[in-house]
Amino acid sequence: MVGKKGANKTEVVFEQKQNQKGKLFTDLDNLLLHQKYEAAVHYVYAQEFNLDRGSYYQLGLWLIAKLQRIPEVDAVMLAEFVHNIKKYQGSIIQK
Repeated sequence: MVGKKGANKTEVVFEQKQNQKGKLFTDLDNLLLHQKYEAAVHYVYAQEFNLDRGSYYQLGLWLIAKLQRIPEVDAVMLAEFVHNIKKYQGSIIQK
């Protein structure tokens, strides 16, 4: 509750809830919904310097799990993405 100075009334302020999954996951879900699988992979790659290392890796794993459940996904593209995320994991462990 927030009281305004000099006012008799009190306002109730509710914290606005963000989308629980977050904007990144919502954007990725939208790309997957529209079968833009390669764009989803590139979207994750673009987040490498926007997220901390652990969050970026977790985002990559999340997308891998989603893509593996979609039969139409190009197997070569998925294999390359999996390879790059696993390689990224190695760089996290070494640091």
